[in-house]
Amino acid sequence: MTDMLIILIVISVLAVFYYGLRAFLILLISSAVCFAVDRLCLKLCGKKNIRNDISAVLTGLVIALMLPASVPYYIIVIADIFAIVIGKHAFGGLGHAVFNNSAVGFLFVALCFPEYVLSYPKPFTYISVGETLNPVELYPSMTKSILSTDTSIVSVMDMLIGKFNGPMGTSCMIVLLISAFILIFRRSISAISFFTQICAVFGFTFFYADFDIIYTLHILSSGMFVFGILFLACDYSTIPKTKSSRFIYGIIVALLTIVFHFYAKNENAIVYAVIIAAPIGIELDKRAISFADMVENNRGIMFKINQKFNKNLSNVNETLNLVNDGSDSNETTDRITIHSRDERIFTEKTDI
Repeated sequence: MTDMLIILIVISVLAVFYYGLRAFLILLISSAVCFAVDRLCLKLCGKKNIRNDISAVLTGLVIALMLPASVPYYIIVIADIFAIVIGKHAFGGLGHAVFNNSAVGFLFVALCFPEYVLSYPKPFTYISVGETLNPVELYPSMTKSILSTDTSIVSVMDMLIGKFNGPMGTSCMIVLLISAFILIFRRSISAISFFTQICAVFGFTFFYADFDIIYTLHILSSGMFVFGILFLACDYSTIPKTKSSRFIYGIIVALLTIVFHFYAKNENAIVYAVIIAAPIGIELDKRAISFADMVENNRGIMFKINQKFNKNLSNVNETLNLVNDGSDSNETTDRITIHSRDERIFTEKTDI
């Protein structure tokens, strides 16, 4: 959790740089409300506070970074309360989450208040702390423009540094990719799930766009796709626990993202994909079959080999040969063999 917190603080600093003091206040309110509501829910449920548990703070920061810098404060509070109460404690609290808490909170307010949540100020538009902009004064995201016109006027450099209309903390590709490699190196997110989703969406988009690499990069940098993979889809608290399940889960999330983006024309498709794939990930864990378990549980081939060659010496306690010195050719050779107790492998009788 500490690694996640450090990365989110770095991204938050970048958001404040682009949108000013109001962005800082949004981040502060969101993390504080999530922390307070989490503690209140623990008290009402009769549970003890877990020492050094900062999961609620992380949820608040992620929600805030997914919102525009112009969002009204009451919408932030609603998103935070819904994320903690419904997304987290309704399923049993920490360690029992089915859905990613931040995704639940964001999706709720995005459906209830789309005119405020899905309209954005331009970067370096410093809105005063007490000001609330009317949605008509705001702009659609770069993702919305791509979905509407199938093109984008944002330059590659602006795309890499996040200088385009969108959520205030999910756009800078350079920072997000560096953060991804740090979190993977620190084993704070699943590398299998991350690379599976990135490669699957990149490959489909590249072919869909007739091998247009610029258009492909625009798709990957829009819709808070990379941010969503890092903090929603690869979070260890909700992804499957086995490696094979994480690979299949990554494919499912990628396919759902493709469907929602290219065919449903939905911006922020990664959020919907993560929500739908969450229960599928749980089912994958229940039915997971690792290759090691297959070999261990199905010993048919190994049993036949051992029976044929009788070479599994790890199961043999000791073998003693008592052989005469050859002085009397009429004497027979006696051999004592102490066989393994595993009669499924060594079936012949011990004789002297």
